[in-house]
Amino acid sequence: MEYLSLNLTSTLAGLAAVLLVMFIRLHWPFRFQYMANLYKRRLDVRLSWLEASYRKNRSRAVAMLDKSTHEIMIGNYELAEKYIVSGINVCKERPSLFNQAMIHYLFYNLAIVYYSSGRYSESLEVAFRIYQRDQRMTDSLALIACSHARLGEIESALEAYQLIATKRSAKEWKLFCLAEIEAAKGNYEHALTYLRQLLNKSASSLHFNRSELEKRLEEWQKASTHVS
Repeated sequence: MEYLSLNLTSTLAGLAAVLLVMFIRLHWPFRFQYMANLYKRRLDVRLSWLEASYRKNRSRAVAMLDKSTHEIMIGNYELAEKYIVSGINVCKERPSLFNQAMIHYLFYNLAIVYYSSGRYSESLEVAFRIYQRDQRMTDSLALIACSHARLGEIESALEAYQLIATKRSAKEWKLFCLAEIEAAKGNYEHALTYLRQLLNKSASSLHFNRSELEKRLEEWQKASTHVS
């Protein structure tokens, strides 16, 4: 029976195998999202991977998350909200650890929908609740800053922005928040500078429809002309 005895090597190998299986099971539903992130500058390809997630993951919360992201990025906000609500209901009906984590990302997409639809107070409320529950979600903090700026609450916007200013992972959000804050101050030329920098990059991680950013550009260009 010696071959059944455990030693350090076999124990570590067994532990590594278990951890590998757990890692794959946890990340496998996100495989389409990971593939989509490889094509940040190819919107059509990214959208096709998000759509594939919806088809393959079916009624799972991750399918609703990726489908709502897909609809947000093409500007179908009402349809996006429908999928978000469906995903939240799935998470509530099946309160697994996976779904408890997933629900934060669904609410983040809801905050994006509200923000993109001009419902800034609602976006602020949802984003604030997300950040209260998980302060690692920098994106929700950025939405708080931008919503405050849109509501004309510049000091609150700056306070929120200071919390993300040192984070390397939020480069695109930093540019967008700075643009919104400068526009709220009436400094439209500065706002346009930040927004143009953002448009020259891949702004896909913001989950915005690009036409929304272009609307901002047109809005601030007109405002800048009037100020001049």
